[in-house]
Formats: sequence, C-alpha cells, structure tokens
Amino acid sequence: MVLAALLTLSIGMVGLAGCSGGTSDEDAIRASLASELDSIKNIDDAFVNEFSESIDMSQLSVYGIDGVEFMKSYLSGFDYAIDSINVDGDSATAQITLTCKSYTGYLQALQTAVDEVTADPDALAALSNDEINQKIGEIVIGSLDGVELAATQPITITYTKVDGTWEPASSTSGDIAATLMTN
Repeated sequence: MVLAALLTLSIGMVGLAGCSGGTSDEDAIRASLASELDSIKNIDDAFVNEFSESIDMSQLSVYGIDGVEFMKSYLSGFDYAIDSINVDGDSATAQITLTCKSYTGYLQALQTAVDEVTADPDALAALSNDEINQKIGEIVIGSLDGVELAATQPITITYTKVDGTWEPASSTSGDIAATLMTN
C-alpha cells in the first residue's frame, strides 16, 4: 500500500545521529532526536518535498491526489515525546512515544467510505474511468482527513557511539514504521 511505503521511506529519511561536542551524551541524543522529529512535527516543506520526491508519489496523481498534500495530511497532528534516554558507555537507548493519525482508524474509515460508495453499483457503473479515479482520490483523502490522533506504544531506539557520534541501530526506521503501521 502506498501509505506503508510512504511511512517506511519517510521514517528511513530521519537520521538520528548526534555529536557530543561539548554536551552530555544524553543531551546529544535528545537534541538529535528532537531536531529530526521536529521536521516531521512542523511539516517542514523541504522535508515533505524531499519525502514526496524520494517516493514515487506520482502514482497518486491518477486519482487526483497531490503527493505533497497527501503527506501533509498524513503528518498533520504528528507529535512525539522523548520518554527517556539511558547511556551506558558507548551504548544508549532512547524511548520515544509518537502521536499520529491512527493507521487502524484510517483503514476503518477507508473501508466505511468504500462500502458506502459500492452500496450502489448502478451509480458506479454510470461513471467513466476518470470519474472513478477521481472518486477513489476523494475517498482516500476524505478518509485520511477524518482520522483521529492516537499515541503509539513506546519505541526503544538503540544507539552506539562511533568516533564520538551517536548512531541509531540500522533497524530504527523499520521499528518506527512498524509502530506507526500498528497504531
């Protein structure tokens, strides 16, 4: 599904490395997390455009959906909390909780909208392919717009200090994407 690919790639773009030049290790990790997650929270135009370009959002245009607007709608209301950071030598863990649109809620809203549209097969039969595609676009965006925000289960991100820089585990983007997809 486009949304799953979008989340996986968008979270993959979040580099969570931090330098400890003059700050404590905990502060370096916290600042790095906050900087990267704030770009999502603030729906930074450069960030959203980069995501849209990194993913082939052009496939949504068939349905009359602008990929950048889709991204902005999905990210609307995103927030996070850095619950804790524990440093043990050159290893550390950070626990974060994300608040975002409920993916489960989105799927339910989408299914309800599809059920309503397909309840009258004669109405669909009267539409051209372009009109059907436009209707699909309206359903996708309309369903996404109405989804409520929900907190995810806490996510633990593991870090290793390499040459003075805190680097997240390679599984971090996948862990965050999985959390967002089960919210």
